[in-house]
Amino acid sequence: MLRKAISLGTTRRGGLAAIVASDDWVVIKPRIETCYEPGPGGDGGGDRHRYLRGSVTDLRLVRSLIEFLVEHKCGARFTIAEGSGEWQPRERSKAAVDGWTTEWGGEFGGLSYDKMIRELSRKYPKIAFDRVDLNFDESIALPLHGKALARNNPEGAYFVPKTIQQCDRIVSVAPLATDEQTGVSLSVANYWGVAPGAHYGFPKTGLLKLGRPDEVVVDLFSYHPADYAIVGGAWGLEGGGPSGAGPRAVHHNVLVAGNNAVSVDAVGAAIMGFDPTRVLHLALAERRRFGDADLGPIWMRGNEIEQARRAFRKPANWKPFGKPRG
Repeated sequence: MLRKAISLGTTRRGGLAAIVASDDWVVIKPRIETCYEPGPGGDGGGDRHRYLRGSVTDLRLVRSLIEFLVEHKCGARFTIAEGSGEWQPRERSKAAVDGWTTEWGGEFGGLSYDKMIRELSRKYPKIAFDRVDLNFDESIALPLHGKALARNNPEGAYFVPKTIQQCDRIVSVAPLATDEQTGVSLSVANYWGVAPGAHYGFPKTGLLKLGRPDEVVVDLFSYHPADYAIVGGAWGLEGGGPSGAGPRAVHHNVLVAGNNAVSVDAVGAAIMGFDPTRVLHLALAERRRFGDADLGPIWMRGNEIEQARRAFRKPANWKPFGKPRG
C-alpha cells in the first residue's frame, strides 16, 4: 500500500525519492501519543488513555517508508522522533514499557520501534538509525517568522528540539484520526508531538496557555513544515480521539501521500467526511500559505474521494469553523 501511494504521489517534478538526497538526515515523525501496556486491563494503565487500534501510526508503514528510501539511496541517517504527552521513556518513568519498547500486544506483528531500529541497523549497516524523544531533546526558544497565531504568545517564540531544527527532511506519518481539540489529527496536528514536554509539561498543558490548539499546531508546524506526509493505514479512529469520549477504531485500509502536508490532510479530512475548509487549523495553515485546504486546486491520483470516503463519527465537543464554501 505504501509503495503504491508513493508511486501515485509522484509528479513530473518528482516524488519522495526526489525530495530526499543521499546524504540527508531524515526525521520520521509518527504519532505515538498513547502506549500499550500489558497488565490487568490488557491495555492502557495508570493515567494513560486506553490504546485503541488507529490511535497510533502503524509501525509497518514506518518500516516500509524507511526501506523504500534506503533502497532508492535516499538518506544517510534516519531518526524516528516523537514527544508524547502521556508516556515518558522507561529510563525516566521506570515503567515496564514505553512507546519505544512496547510491542502493542502483537498488533503490528510483534514490532516495536526499538526492535525496528535494531533490525534496520543490521540490514543496512552503512546507514545510521536512531530514535529521539522530543520531550527531552535539547531545545531552545526560537522566534517565529512573523506573528504567532497563538494569541497568548506575544513573544512569538516556542521551545523547539534541536532535532527538528537541524534535520534536513521531515516525513510525517499519521493515522486517519479524529481529535476533540482539532477535529482531525493528521499531518499538521501531528506536530503537537514536536513541543518538548520538559518545557510544556505532561500532558503539555503549557501549550494550551498560549492559544487554541489549532493555532499552536500551525505555529509549531511553521518551524519546519513536513517535506512529505502520509496519512492513513489499516485502522483509523473516530469519535473523541484517544483522550475524548466514545472513541472507536475504524478499519479502512486507505493511504494518502504527497509532498504537501496541508493538502494531504485536506484529502484525508474529506475522506473522513469533514469539510477541510471548516477544520480551523487547516484553514489557518492555508492562510499561512503552507498548502490548500480547499480541494479544488489539489491534484489527485488513485481512488476518487467519494470512492474512499467513510464518514468518521465526529468528536461531540468539536465545532466546524466558519461557513461552508460555495
